[in-house]
Amino acid sequence: MIDLKPIGCYITGGLIWFSPFISRILRICVPFLLVICLIAILFTLYDNSSALELGGLLLLYFVPPAGKESIIPAAIALGFPFEVVCLSIVLVDIACCLFMIWNFELVCSIPYLGTLIQYLMKKGETQIRKHQWLERLYVVGLALFVFFPLQGTGSVSGSIIGKMLGLKSVEIFGSITIGSLLSSFLIGFSVYALNEYFDVNAWYIFGAVIILLIIIPVISFLLYRHRTRRRG
Repeated sequence: MIDLKPIGCYITGGLIWFSPFISRILRICVPFLLVICLIAILFTLYDNSSALELGGLLLLYFVPPAGKESIIPAAIALGFPFEVVCLSIVLVDIACCLFMIWNFELVCSIPYLGTLIQYLMKKGETQIRKHQWLERLYVVGLALFVFFPLQGTGSVSGSIIGKMLGLKSVEIFGSITIGSLLSSFLIGFSVYALNEYFDVNAWYIFGAVIILLIIIPVISFLLYRHRTRRRG
């Protein structure tokens, strides 16, 4: 029978279980090494200018309100294959997820960043209250949470919510990986199909997404102000 303990130790962060110091160093470094490997692959596949363009978009992925729904169409519009773009996004999500589940306590103890994590946890509690199915479905619910391309449903927020739900690290990792894969490739293939088979310019899709990203928060803000005034 196959011993699954080493695999479980690897995913949960027990990389070097006989040396806590080395284990901590690896938990911090491995996610960054994954991103460095991704950058190296991009510079191998493309010239410096193209690699920097895609790398810049991946960096913007961390800046709200950017997300899969805007970064992937932009990258495809620039001429990058949707497979490369989607796999890059998934690898970034995996790296972020690993960093969070391996170093959650450490991240929470960092000044300012810990405050941000507490803010995200409050948002996570709000999301859980709004979507009760997250508590009922656990792993599947977390995967669906990451799958839907909405603001605040990325790998970092997903990892925090997974911790709040009491999921094991391997369950959080699996949920976020599956959710990111399905979400990224659904968006990527949809943009590719519209461009390839229906001759819809990918920049138009990107523009439509940006408009929605601007309009939805504005409408939400106006509705919030309207309700506040009525209550006042």
